[in-house]
Amino acid sequence: MNTDTIICRLKERRTSLGFTQRQVAEGADINVTTLINIEKGRAIPNLLYAMKLAKFLWMMVEEVFEYR
Repeated sequence: MNTDTIICRLKERRTSLGFTQRQVAEGADINVTTLINIEKGRAIPNLLYAMKLAKFLWMMVEEVFEYR
């Protein structure tokens, strides 16, 4: 049985900072649809996107995405 899980804290951080999805997507230079899919758990970002998102949200990648 595979129990690997990725915990994503993007939406939590984004809303606490008062950003819209569009603002974060534009600030991190990614497609808004991609951001929505990541937030909803339908997609796992590649390393570049994870780093861009973390940088825009003033966090470390490990704070945004946790692997369990």
